[in-house]
Formats: sequence, structure tokens, C-alpha cells
Amino acid sequence: MTDRPAPLVAQEVDLRDFAFMPLDVVRLRDSDLAALETPEACWAAVLLWCAAWHQVPAASVPDDDRVLANLAGFGRVVKEWQRVRDGALRGWVACSDGRLYHPVVAEKAREAWTSKLLQRWKTEASRVKKHNQRHDLTGRDAVQMPDFEVWVSLGCPQGQPLPVPGDKQPASPGTPPQCPQDVPRETRSKGQGEGQGQGQLEPNTTPTPVGVGGPASSTPPTADRPELTLVGNQPLTPPDCPHLAILALWAEVLPAMPHHEPEQWKGARADHLRTRWRESAVAKRWTSQADGLTYFRRLFAYVASSRFLTGRVPPRDKDRPPFNVTLAWLVRPNNWAEVIEGKYHQDAA
Repeated sequence: MTDRPAPLVAQEVDLRDFAFMPLDVVRLRDSDLAALETPEACWAAVLLWCAAWHQVPAASVPDDDRVLANLAGFGRVVKEWQRVRDGALRGWVACSDGRLYHPVVAEKAREAWTSKLLQRWKTEASRVKKHNQRHDLTGRDAVQMPDFEVWVSLGCPQGQPLPVPGDKQPASPGTPPQCPQDVPRETRSKGQGEGQGQGQLEPNTTPTPVGVGGPASSTPPTADRPELTLVGNQPLTPPDCPHLAILALWAEVLPAMPHHEPEQWKGARADHLRTRWRESAVAKRWTSQADGLTYFRRLFAYVASSRFLTGRVPPRDKDRPPFNVTLAWLVRPNNWAEVIEGKYHQDAA
């Protein structure tokens, strides 16, 4: 596969929450597919475009006739699929990751992904603007928000706790339960933590299409308490995310919670873990994987102290089982922020 081109869409592009796919009517009507292929091949092609829209990466499908037959509406009847295969795959490109990409669908996917990130960026910026107004932070004292391209290059960090003037140490360890100091937590000031993002901005610039993120950045932690912020012109390069070591650590610290098979740890869940690792690495200024694993061990222990997350709170619906946290659930952006902010530890009060 070394002679194949690189994927047409970045690996992290996930549009499964986009129910609608744009259809360029003129391009389809005037295409070679519509002019030269059979109706059966055209219909199979359209079904493949729709399937590719919700694959990860978006705009791609596996290069496997058994999978393609099912996605194209032929179920397990591979021989019927192979009758229209060449026509249905007109225009698709085999790339170096072993998947097939459609250039037009990829173009629309990149545009949709950019719009998705842009909305996240605006939400982040709105949160920071409100934070600065609430605490009368201006000039150098105000929390800053990178412009869109810089924010994307930092890994699109969201929901990070914002520094508040006069912050003090959390309550003593005797007040149960408290988020460990090595787990950043947002101060419970009025209204803080609402929305996502931080920084003031002028959202009038026109962003360029994106799809590749990098590590988040932060200001150095204060002497009193670590803070996660989004400023910093030269972010550190974090160590690589040790997925297998983190999976093993989860099983060690939370043995009663559901575990993930290493061979199934891929796709969106692996991407989320990698992003959380990068954000935390830069915020905590890790220099090695050992530093990161120490942080994750303390975070997992904090998760284990939550009665709700570990299935010790009876559900309101008696027909449903108690909630049991999984690592895949934890590393999603909103869940990660809410756990760190202590949302699921309030039941002990």
C-alpha cells in the first residue's frame, strides 16, 4: 500500500452526529456515473456515499467486498454486489490506510468538519468572554483565546477550568470526596463552567478547512493549584499516548468496572483518549509517559471514589441497571470535564 496516496480525510474526522449529507445536484446529474452506469450501480453508489458519511474517517469505506456488499444494499450476497462493483465504485480512491475514499464526499466531509470545529471554537470563546466579564478581567489579566487556526493546532481543547483571581487551595483531605490536586478541577464560583471554551475573540475571520489536531497548550501551573488554560505560543510536545498501558491501569484501579479489549480499542474511542492525554500532558507539563500514567492512576482512583460512576447508586428507573463507567465514556470531552469538575461526586455531600 506504500504506492497509494494518503487518506483524503484526517483520521479524527467523525460526522456520525451529522444526520444530513450535502448532495451536489449538478455534479451528480452531469457525472460519468449518471451518464454511463446502470441504475443498479448508481443506486449502490449513492448508498455507499451515505454509508461513508457516517464511517470514521468520514468519506471512507473498508476495501472489503463483504462489507461493501452489505453497505451497498446487497446484504451477504457478495456475487450480486460484484456485478455492479466497478460502476458503483467509480471515482473512489484506494488510499494508504487500506480504505476507499470518494473525493467529492471527502470534500464535503472536510467542510462539515471545519464547520463543526468552528462552532466548538465559538462556544469556547463565548464561555471565556463571559468568564472575563464576570470577574472583571481585562488586558493582560484576561484569559486569552487563540484564533481558530491556532486553537485547532493545539488539539481543539474544550471545557478546561478557567483561573479565577484569588483562588485558594481546595478543602482539606478530610472533606470527602475531593478531586485530587493532580486532577485539575474548576472553582465553584457562580456560573463558572457553563458552556465550553475560553478566550475573547472576533469571530469574523474565515477559517481554512482543517481536520488534523495537535496537543493543547496551557499556562504553567500556579504554586497554589494547577490550572488548565489555553494560552501559550510554544506548546510542549507531549509523549506518545500509551493506550495499552492505560487500559491495563484502568483494569488495575477499577477492576469491577467494564474493561475494553485491546484489539477493539481503536477508532473514536482511541482518538478521544489520545486527545485527553495530549491536553493533560501539556497542561501538566509531562516529560515522560511515566508522569502521565501517574496522573491517570490518580484520576482513575478519583473516579473509583464516585458512588454513581461505580454503580453504587440505584437508578431512578428500577428496570434499568446502575450506571457503570467505562474508559470510552470517560474520555469523551464533556464527560471528562464533568468528572474533573466533580459533578459525579456530589452524591457524597
